[in-house]
Amino acid sequence: MSQNARDTAPTSRHGVVALSDTGAQWVLVNMAANVADRLQADAAASNHIGWCEAQHRAIVLTDAQVDHVAGLLSLRDGSPIDLYATPAVFEALSRSLPVLPVLQHYCGVHWHIIPVAGETQCASFRVEQLPHLEFTALATQGPTPPYLAEHETQSAAGHSIAIAVRDRDSGQRLFCAPGAVALGYTELDWMRSADCVLIDGLTTWPADEPEDDWQARRKVLLGVPPRAQGGACPDGFECASDGMVIDL
Repeated sequence: MSQNARDTAPTSRHGVVALSDTGAQWVLVNMAANVADRLQADAAASNHIGWCEAQHRAIVLTDAQVDHVAGLLSLRDGSPIDLYATPAVFEALSRSLPVLPVLQHYCGVHWHIIPVAGETQCASFRVEQLPHLEFTALATQGPTPPYLAEHETQSAAGHSIAIAVRDRDSGQRLFCAPGAVALGYTELDWMRSADCVLIDGLTTWPADEPEDDWQARRKVLLGVPPRAQGGACPDGFECASDGMVIDL
């Protein structure tokens, strides 16, 4: 399993995670505006993840935050988009921030529902482009997009998710939570068994959960954490950098 954080140099900007099982096809986790612009302007970056020749481009959304979805409209020219998201995220991007109706008039969007909603806090799903990887979505506590009306935020789950990914061939595991504000014990159970952990620099977790219990050999903070001194990561963590590559 390969993972790329697109762009180059330490950064606190929002980006994406690019996942692949064999290196032939790639799936992006979220789509920030600055990354979409680079995919359009930088042929090397676009070719690297195989989007130019792909019949379908695949994206998994962890939430509907503007910083994670603003780049979708920049992908309007090209092949259709296979979009994987929860019902709450699809609802937000269809009504409150109507990105999807606009894209339907250009490249087209194929909806793939991640069934985390209501009382369902955890669900497995498959990404067609990556048959060797198994995905699990976990409801997390994330910031509510300010553009949502109050009645749209009452769902028990689905506005923010983390994803746990397992390579069926190697058994290697990845835990990725780009927008989570706080992680609970359920998510931490998945993190403990992960070989690589990618979490937001602002994310917190219970104080009685020692990071020494995590078996991950790579622990990466996405964005410079506010507690870091001089941009340095806490002990045991790496700060994400543009263009970072992780092979598992």
